[in-house]
Amino acid sequence: MKGVCKLYNIEAELRNSHIIPKFAFDYLKKTGGKYMRTYENPNQRVQDGPKNYLLSEKAEQEFSKRERWFANRIFLPYMKDNIQRFEYDDNLSYFMISVLWRVLLDQLKDEEISIDPKLNFLSDVQEEWREFLSDLRYPMNFNDLNIFLTSRIESHNSNGINVDLYMSRIIDATIVINDDYSTVAVYVKFLRFMIWSVVKGERTNCTDVKIKFSDSNLVLPQELKDNFFGGFIQNRISQVDDMEKPNSLQQEKIIAELKKNETDFWNTDAGKSMISDFRNQK
Repeated sequence: MKGVCKLYNIEAELRNSHIIPKFAFDYLKKTGGKYMRTYENPNQRVQDGPKNYLLSEKAEQEFSKRERWFANRIFLPYMKDNIQRFEYDDNLSYFMISVLWRVLLDQLKDEEISIDPKLNFLSDVQEEWREFLSDLRYPMNFNDLNIFLTSRIESHNSNGINVDLYMSRIIDATIVINDDYSTVAVYVKFLRFMIWSVVKGERTNCTDVKIKFSDSNLVLPQELKDNFFGGFIQNRISQVDDMEKPNSLQQEKIIAELKKNETDFWNTDAGKSMISDFRNQK
């Protein structure tokens, strides 16, 4: 498909690019089920994450380099081996902004966001991030980067039902806005990785989650104390609890698929998440 590359602003053959990196969806399927279901249509099974014609081949290659770096240096070591300390370089900040930027582009297509005058400044965020990704021009105004790695939820004191499911399995992306628009953030979550950038208002004041644009270390466990962000996460869990369930026919298909290898399923990450949430309800 011919079009204008969103990164380089050049006419090119466009790739059908993942909004959220493909490795996250591959791992999700590998550790809990062949098919996935969306919030919007739980009766439809899908095999991949959302895509859009955004990038030229050159841009796709630049993003792919950083995605491989992140998958091999941080994502898989944490998910598979529970590594608790990571050394990183400027590949991490590039990767995080590349994901946040794609999500922001996707969110700006939502009419509620695009026509809201209080959110007009998001076009400035998009452009500054684009310049960083294309020319490595440091983002002077929108440089807040945060990452938080979650773990299995052994216990909690909330009223949520699918707490472990959300914290360890769900893939999510949105613009976070408080009631008076004084704080706005771009947020992405894939499995046990939450990344976000506060683009308006008071930034997250926790050194454990801050990411630098230069060489540094990421050390676990992290401490995250932030009322704005904590309240948002509780709200997202509630939305998962309240979302539409698959119809009876689709539920029968899910059960039938599970029974094919029931013992193996309960040993997967998805099975362990379900067990954890069940025990916490008890």
